[in-house]
Amino acid sequence: MLQFLSPEWLQAFDAALRAEPGLGARFAASPIAIAQEVANQTGTEARAEPVRYVVVLDGAGGRVESGAGAPPADVTFICDRATAAELARGEVNAQRALTSGRLKLRGEVDRLAAASSALAGLGDLLESLRENTHY
Repeated sequence: MLQFLSPEWLQAFDAALRAEPGLGARFAASPIAIAQEVANQTGTEARAEPVRYVVVLDGAGGRVESGAGAPPADVTFICDRATAAELARGEVNAQRALTSGRLKLRGEVDRLAAASSALAGLGDLLESLRENTHY
């Protein structure tokens, strides 16, 4: 099992995106880079630095980048670890998390609307990752 948000989990997420042959065609007309910043806390332990990664979806396909070499994001999702896990498991959608104040957005939010049809169905692509993840 992969630990949610661990370096191994990010590698598996990246591999799942790179293995999908149709992503390049889906995002060629509406490329987007979506970052997620998750407060890095477990139970009572909190660290200063959040977990941050960028999902890049463009004409070349999909990939996950993190660290100093990650590209700038068009839009960034910011939340705590519990909310990130619920989003990843499909237990709550982003709109509900936004309206409840558990999720914040930064950047060019209108880019999400422009890429919405291409973004539809990404959850199905990541089903095997969800099944192999410990949250």
